[in-house]
Formats: sequence, structure tokens, C-alpha cells
Amino acid sequence: MLMPSTAPSRTSVVTALSAAVARDSPLLSSLPQWTNGMKTPESKSCIAMSVAMALHFFGYEFARGSNVALFTSETHGFGSNSGSYYPLAMTFVSPVSVALLLSYGRRLDAWGPRRALRDTTLLCISVLASSGIAVAAMHINGVGGGGWASTKFLSWTLGQLIVWVSFVFQNSYAQLLYAQQWSFIGSICTPNQAGRYYSYIAGLSSISSMIAGASVSRVVSRMGLPGLLGIAAASLSCTCLLADWAYSNSDRHGFGPEWEKKNTMTRTGSTNENESKRSSTSNSDKSQPNNSLVSQIRNGISLFRGVPTLGALFFEALTFQSLSTILNTRLVTQLKDAVPNDADRAAWTGKFYASVNGLSTVFQFFIMPTLSTEPKILWRLMPILPFVCAAVQSLPVSIFPDELGISSSSSALYLIAVSFLTAKTMDYSLRNILAEMAYMPLSFDARFKGKEIVAVFANRFGKSGMALILSGLHFSSGGRLGLSGVTLAVTVAWLSSVVCLSNLIPSKEEAERLVAERNKSDDRNDRNNYSVTRNDDMPIPWRVVSTLTAT
Repeated sequence: MLMPSTAPSRTSVVTALSAAVARDSPLLSSLPQWTNGMKTPESKSCIAMSVAMALHFFGYEFARGSNVALFTSETHGFGSNSGSYYPLAMTFVSPVSVALLLSYGRRLDAWGPRRALRDTTLLCISVLASSGIAVAAMHINGVGGGGWASTKFLSWTLGQLIVWVSFVFQNSYAQLLYAQQWSFIGSICTPNQAGRYYSYIAGLSSISSMIAGASVSRVVSRMGLPGLLGIAAASLSCTCLLADWAYSNSDRHGFGPEWEKKNTMTRTGSTNENESKRSSTSNSDKSQPNNSLVSQIRNGISLFRGVPTLGALFFEALTFQSLSTILNTRLVTQLKDAVPNDADRAAWTGKFYASVNGLSTVFQFFIMPTLSTEPKILWRLMPILPFVCAAVQSLPVSIFPDELGISSSSSALYLIAVSFLTAKTMDYSLRNILAEMAYMPLSFDARFKGKEIVAVFANRFGKSGMALILSGLHFSSGGRLGLSGVTLAVTVAWLSSVVCLSNLIPSKEEAERLVAERNKSDDRNDRNNYSVTRNDDMPIPWRVVSTLTAT
């Protein structure tokens, strides 16, 4: 039993980060304050979860590189037919993401956010490790030499089926995990602290992704594709340990989402206690959560009806991912025409995404921390440049002077590249941070259930749904349909969704007040509920092992 003697303090979250990145003093002179700040439990939990998220994205880069190579492989994957199977695979990503989301929702209701994050992370580790072992076994047996991987399963070989499952899962799990990690950080930070330090937390993940992406070519030459999956599983194992420690530390000191959920259940339980005096028979049934699919769908609909901001965030994510899919498709198509050589095309693509990550890092570390603008104003400014790019692309080529060479394939390529570069840079450096700040004043269910629905459902269905629409338009028009008009229409839809969302987002002062009121309410319940049963006092590695063997 844990018996705190005083109510927990919530006023100095992530003090270590604030001291380290203070703008009015050199970093070296701030080191003593930074060291002292790291001693606070809130700072330790925040830093641990930030590093866990960075390691998650570090491993994801290895998993993505391995699965893309396997999917397009002539020996293990679909080879020359990969272009035909790719849209179908991306279509399967959405139902798999929904299945993961439903599983997460059941665990969140039954055991709380800590156990939900732990179980979903362990599931991802298991799938990645199993995929790596299966691919290594395929290498040993040889796919083309009559091994077990060449066994036919319907029209596919068993090896292709393994690659398919690994590829679809790799494209499904990232949103599920990082949304939970951000939700924890958002539960222990205030809106003012989020405005100062969220960009650094996101920048840490960008740096880890850049390092991993630059290391893939060297690692694969030494360890092969199975080694990449093994590194991804190992990195995610470190993520699981750090995230579990962050929850353990917050639970031990009486702050964070676990305590917030207990206080919510306490308030709900007091209401049910009064009802049980009138109906003791039905009380036992009501105490058992209904985790059926229909019940989860109804609860989700009810949650979105009660929190209009969630619906606005859902529509914004759906329209933005649709726009991103269109721009990506146009870039790939135009790149194939402008750069026919495979090696040159691969080099061009690598430089493009290196530019995206580089610009995002500059924004996250040097520009975003200096901005003091209201979030709703930043939301409204964000779509302006992508809208201008889409409008220019939709104009007839004949109105431009011949000296500009707009009609050439290379000029068209760079015009589309600028649009996609702008959208992705805004997404990585600004949009994700503003979205996380929008969730902060919301309730526990909105931040841990509604947020996952937006992150998993809206993002994935925006991509796969638009991919299906583009495929249908392509085949119906015989490949002659231009996408500049579609790009402009979807950009206008995204702009409209951003304006609607910005009208629902509170100001910084209002958000700070809402979070402070929620924390005060939790503190009052903490004083009345000092006694907390501790079932997780065993060492963290042993808890991970016990979770794997638990029924």
C-alpha cells in the first residue's frame, strides 16, 4: 500500500526541459538548474516517455525499410507486381488499425492506460520479432529452391503471405502507440508548458528517425532484412520498459493518467452507489463494463457528440491525410516521368525526405519555441501556403510565360515537390504539435479514447480511402485524368476543416484554466483516496515477463 502524507504537486512539470532550453541564458549556465529539475518526479516521467517515443520512431524506420524491401522483393515479395498489390495492401491497413483500436479500447476500460500501452507495445514487439524470425527462416530454406516458403496458399506462396502480413501490420501500429505516448505527456503538462516544450519532444523523435534512416543501408549490409526487424523489436522493447517506468513513477507519486482515471471512476462509483441502494440486483451488471463491438461503437459516437472538438479534429485529420495521399501519388507519378533512371530516382527521393526532416528539425528546435502566437491563429495560418501551391497548379499552363518552362516535366515535378514538401514540413513541425495541444483541456475519455479514434481511424481511412478513390478515377478515365483540380478541392476542404477546428479551440489562458480546474478536482480526490493498491512494485523487466505469461 502506498500512503502519501501530502497531496501531490502538479505545478512544475518538465522543469528539466525548461532549464535546458531557456532562451534567455546559455545552455552551459543552465546546467545546474537542469540537473535540479531532473530530480522532480514529473520531469523524470516526461523525459522517460519522450525518450520512449523517440526509440519507438527509431525502430519504426528499420521496420519500414525492411518491409518495403521485402514487399517489392522478387524472391520474397511481389516483385514486378508490387505496384498492383500495394493499393490493396494499404486498403487492408484500415481494418487492421480498427481491430487494434478496438483491442486497445477494451484494455483501457478494463485495466487503465498503463496496461493498455504495455499490452499493445508487447503485441507489436511479438509481431516484429516473429516476422524477423520467419524472414530469416525463409533465407535459410530458400524461397525459390522448393523450401517451405514456396508452398502455395491460394494464389500466393507462404513467403508472400508472411511478407503481406508483416507489411500491413507495420503500416498499422505506429499511430496506435505514439498517440498513447503523447496522451501521457499531455496529462502531466500544462498548456503553457506544451507551447514551450512540445516542439523539442517532437524534435527528439525527428532526430532519432533521421539517425535510423541514415543507418538502414549500413545495417542491412551487415545484418540483412531480418536484422532490421530484430532491431525494430529490440528498440520497441526499450520503449516498453521506459514507458512502463514513466507510468510507474507517476503512479507512485500520485499524478498522471492512472490517478486521473481512478478519480473519474471514484466520482462515477459514488453515483452508482446511490443507485445501488434502489436496485442492488442490477448494480452487479452495471459494474461490469460492456466491451462488445456494438457497445464500443455506441460509446465512441456518444463521446464525439458530447465533445465537438473531437469531431473537428477527426474531419481535419481525414482531409489532411487525403491531401497528403494525393500529393504523394502525384509526386511519384511525376517523378517517374521526369527521372527515368531507377538509381537517380531513388537518390532524388532520399534527398527530398532528408529535406523534409531537416526543415522539420529546424522548425521544431529553433522556430516553434520562439512563437507566442495563439494556437487558433497558427491553425488558420498553416494551410495558406499549401492552398497557394494548389491554386497555382490548377491554373492553365498557357497563362505562364514560356521562359518559366512550366510545361516541362522537371518544372512540374518541382512544383508538386514544393507542395508536398510544404505539407509534410507543416505536418511534422506544426500540425502534430497543435493537435496535441488541442487535446490537453479535454476530458480523460476524450484524450485516451477519442484521440485514438482520430489517430488510428481518421488518419488511416483518409489515406486508404483516398487511395481507393484515386485508383477508381485512374481506371475509369484510362489514366488520363489530371489531379490538379482534385488537389485544389481537397485543399479547400482541409482549409475549411481547420477554420472550423480553430473556432472550437480555447485560448491559452482558457486552456490553462480548464487544465488547472481538472487538476484541482483530481487533487481533492487524491486527498480522500491516499490508499492505492500496488500490484506493480516488482522490477519492470519481471513485470514484462509476467505480462507475457498472464492469462
